[in-house]
Amino acid sequence: MKHIVLSVMLLCSIIIFTGCPNTDTVAPDATNFKGYIYYSNGGETHRMRLSDQTKTTLFTNAWHPDVANNGEILCLDNSPKERIILADITGANRKAILTNVDYKDPDYKQYLNKPRISYNQEYVAYYNSLRVVTYVVRVNDGSLAATIGDFNNSYKNPVWAPDGSLVFQGEPTSKNNGIYKVSPDFTSIVRIDPNLTNVSEPSVSPDGKSIAFIRDEQVWTMGFDGSNPTQLYAGGNYRFGMLTWSPDSKYIAVVNTLASSGHIHILDVQAKTLPEITKSHYVGSSEQLSWRY
Repeated sequence: MKHIVLSVMLLCSIIIFTGCPNTDTVAPDATNFKGYIYYSNGGETHRMRLSDQTKTTLFTNAWHPDVANNGEILCLDNSPKERIILADITGANRKAILTNVDYKDPDYKQYLNKPRISYNQEYVAYYNSLRVVTYVVRVNDGSLAATIGDFNNSYKNPVWAPDGSLVFQGEPTSKNNGIYKVSPDFTSIVRIDPNLTNVSEPSVSPDGKSIAFIRDEQVWTMGFDGSNPTQLYAGGNYRFGMLTWSPDSKYIAVVNTLASSGHIHILDVQAKTLPEITKSHYVGSSEQLSWRY
């Protein structure tokens, strides 16, 4: 009995003087997460293998990567002019979808930002960072398929849903902030969030059921129809941005955008916890992530 009492006292002393471990910043098992996260920094495109968190630099002079279903990487490059390209995993065999030749080009060929390829690989959506208008072009010839937005209604950060619709945000500094959806034929647009404020960077889950987004620098989710908006995680000193879903729609990769941080975290959607923090894989500001198996 004395031994039991002494053991309990010793355990209590350890807890008092050392405290409990911070489970928010300890990676319990990196092998729980599958696949690769693609990101860029300083004009280099990288791939992080989640099973051991090792980084491979795939190629240079490319940023804003997105990975198509056939394994090609969609991204921006600047050789010789800024353009949207598709490339293989090594950066070779670059195929230009859209090229900005000079300032005389139409608006849809200028100030290219955050391209995303549709699930059926027929379209690429992106936005003009000067006009803050979203454009859709055809992959086969780069021709303009849709213009979404104008001087009075600005839209940015487009992402695709599995059903072919397009989701994006209204500009936070304008009167049309919110999260919007455009029909697969690009003919109708509706606001789908329940009149939330300061929302940005939507991302549609691969199963098509949910939308994750940033609100006040925190991660939120809601149904694809805008129902049940919920903040996922409220602990710790984090400012989040640049999110993307895991292919199984169970987790969200997101970047802590605090100064001198900028590395990737994994959020558990069901548990609403932050069980995993990667090694320091710095992601450049205003970039985007892509998670693929």
